[in-house]
Amino acid sequence: MKKFLALFLALIMVVGLVACAAGDDGAAPEGAPEAAAPGDAPAAGDDGDAPAVPADVDVSTMEAWGAHIRSQFEGETINILIGANPAQEAYLRIYQEFVELTGVNVNWRVITDGTVISMALTEHAAGGGNFDIFAVDAASIPEFSGRRVIEPLAPFLDNPVLTPEWFDYEDILPAYAYGISRSGGVIYGIPYSGETRFLGYRTDLFEEHGMTAPTTMDEFLEAARFFNGLEDGLFGVSMRAASGRQGGSGFLSIAYAFTDSPFVHQPSMEPGFDTPETIEALQFFVDLLQYAPPDVSTFSHEEALSAFMMGTTAMWLDSTALAGPIVDPSVSQIYDRVNFVPTPIGPMGKSAALAGWNLTIPVTNQDQELAWAFIMWINSREMARTYVEAGGVPCRVSILTDPEMVADNWVFPLILQGMEHAQALMDVRGLLYNPDFTYANDMMHIGGTMMNRALIGEISVEEAARLGQLEMMEFLEDREW
Repeated sequence: MKKFLALFLALIMVVGLVACAAGDDGAAPEGAPEAAAPGDAPAAGDDGDAPAVPADVDVSTMEAWGAHIRSQFEGETINILIGANPAQEAYLRIYQEFVELTGVNVNWRVITDGTVISMALTEHAAGGGNFDIFAVDAASIPEFSGRRVIEPLAPFLDNPVLTPEWFDYEDILPAYAYGISRSGGVIYGIPYSGETRFLGYRTDLFEEHGMTAPTTMDEFLEAARFFNGLEDGLFGVSMRAASGRQGGSGFLSIAYAFTDSPFVHQPSMEPGFDTPETIEALQFFVDLLQYAPPDVSTFSHEEALSAFMMGTTAMWLDSTALAGPIVDPSVSQIYDRVNFVPTPIGPMGKSAALAGWNLTIPVTNQDQELAWAFIMWINSREMARTYVEAGGVPCRVSILTDPEMVADNWVFPLILQGMEHAQALMDVRGLLYNPDFTYANDMMHIGGTMMNRALIGEISVEEAARLGQLEMMEFLEDREW
């Protein structure tokens, strides 16, 4: 436990401080969002003085705050658009406590998280009004902020009535609080499902055949080849690879091990899909997935996860936020014969995702304080333990360092080890896993579509890179960026 705590505290210092480092002069990487130091609350104003809580308002406890919210909003309804994942399922298990506390009703529209972003953008384009809260992933925060779809959250965070001390923003893991929820140095979301990506593998297979868990991309490819077809119905690896953004996200899990420009160069944001290094990464991804189930070209993260949990594949590379179901005996066939290691190292060194989901407030919402009340409550430190025990994804230091929680969740230290590789991408190479660029998702969609065409053999890897580069350049030609 001491070793784990030391590792975590060191990680906290690095994640909070280095996210803004890009050289000996300590300046932030050009184009990267500014990062606040660990422990810094969002600025309260130019003079640094936070407004006081009025004498006739008591929000010092959750119960008192709930009574205050009830006095303002009882009988009203909050409508939430959110993607289906374990964190969302945990929300559904606990949100009734908010209803009972405040007298406010909550309606959920749950769709696949692969389509929730497009639906939110369609809702915004139509003028809004149907949803009070959007779930937005880290890769989409720059797009939603750049297109003025969601509100900056500083006015809510800075108000001690709207955000009582028991919310405790500083307790959110700095990599999430200042990494996956910001664009241009501005906070737009509150993280509820932060993640990196790591490699899951079946310990029974590896032990039986004297194999060790892959630490490099070469070892990863060789292990996938070795296990593929070794037993009837067994494949080497499972990953998301469906055409479009899902495939682009799956490719990105691998790509930074080979290239600094999976889709765009940082900080220029010029397309970089046809560089020799990116072509090498594309070739590796296509080669690796020859050892996946035959329908892998249609896999989103749901199908990739299901194949691994059913024992169909020897390995799986995806989100740490999905570890819960894998080790849950009620849903997983491999819960007692699985382990995890960080994303394998490639020619460019260590790298891994820094991603996840946030709750945000649409600019079209006419009752933003009510929406914030729910976002603040369900993501507060007061509710964190209840949320994680319901199956939620930990985003808070207090949870990840709680001895009882760690004892019940042996994956927590492995998640933090994976985070070291995500941090290395920023430390050593000064790169953001999700470029702070309005059109990053569009680039990912184009790249994922071309990758998928190469995967199914429609075009060569080189042609996929060439066509993807051209399409990205044409897409950006008439846009301001």
